[in-house]
Amino acid sequence: MSTKICPNCNAEVPAIANLCKHCFHDFHIVPPKKKSPLWTLLFLAVGTALVMSMVFAHIYAQQRLVNITIDKSTESIVVVTTFPEKEADGRNRQETVRVPWKDVASIEYIKNTEPAPYQVWFITTNGDRYEYTEGRELLDIEAQRFSDTIHKPVIIKDLYDGPELKGQQGNP
Repeated sequence: MSTKICPNCNAEVPAIANLCKHCFHDFHIVPPKKKSPLWTLLFLAVGTALVMSMVFAHIYAQQRLVNITIDKSTESIVVVTTFPEKEADGRNRQETVRVPWKDVASIEYIKNTEPAPYQVWFITTNGDRYEYTEGRELLDIEAQRFSDTIHKPVIIKDLYDGPELKGQQGNP
């Protein structure tokens, strides 16, 4: 008489048996195929590589230095971005963008944001956004001075999303 091995308890049972006589495993139920550990390892490796590349891209983006100057003589705003990589002459690579005042749509003064709680941005007529300055202290005077210099409106955005503070800062 031929026999077979129970996949549940490894007992030897007759080949014609429908149930294992030791653990009552039903031989008609097809056990689900186990996934190969190779796919799991591949998924983990790709996921790790993706996360690491995002971390390095974030670190690289943080290392650039942006300097913005208001040039009254040419009525333009000069944005100079210095990157960490070097040119052939040994100096850091730089990109310069000159935005005429007429191409600036507005100034945004953003409060209660991260990483700095106060930010001043200028927005061009084609939608480009440039951060003018940021800090941990109020920048409303700086935003107004910038606005007065280039004759553009200031839009104030308060991103505070906590509970209202009754009786403070002009709230009823």
